[in-house]
Amino acid sequence: MTSYNDLFVAMVAFVGGALALAVAIGPWQQPYHLRSISRVVDRYGMSAARSVWVLVAIISLIAGMAIASGVRPGFAKPDQARNGSAR
Repeated sequence: MTSYNDLFVAMVAFVGGALALAVAIGPWQQPYHLRSISRVVDRYGMSAARSVWVLVAIISLIAGMAIASGVRPGFAKPDQARNGSAR
């Protein structure tokens, strides 16, 4: 069963992914003034910067789905499973 903390973090990742996707396809120019994105715009152009935003959105949405489904690496165990007591 997925805890509420995992669902909260997954929702934050979903919202971040949705915002990044909206920036990539929307008409806004302010997000392109961020330092790292503006360097991409200066060096490679606006289409590359939009691609960066799409990549951020995809990674964030995939992370949100993984967190919501309870996927975690083998070394990471919730506190309850680690010490055997419920909190």
